[in-house]
Amino acid sequence: MEHCPEHSAHDRAIRDHDKQFEEADRQFAETSEQLGTINETLAALREIEHQNQQRIDAMGERLDALENVPADRWNKVADYALTCVLGIAIGFMASNIGL
Repeated sequence: MEHCPEHSAHDRAIRDHDKQFEEADRQFAETSEQLGTINETLAALREIEHQNQQRIDAMGERLDALENVPADRWNKVADYALTCVLGIAIGFMASNIGL
């Protein structure tokens, strides 16, 4: 049974529309898959960034400790020198008063 030209054109338009819809649906599925992959990659990158920040923080703490070593040594030397000077001064005063 043949259709009139108007119905044939309508059928062709419906088929074209269906093809376009299927292509759009396929592209949407691909885009959704790509977005899922991007989200997984971003989550992995965030974890790497977090781990790197922890390493940087730990290095900063170790660096601070290393920078404080000379200051701690200087403080110890100054304490020993002060103790020595005070010991000599007390000894000198003690010898002057006859102890």
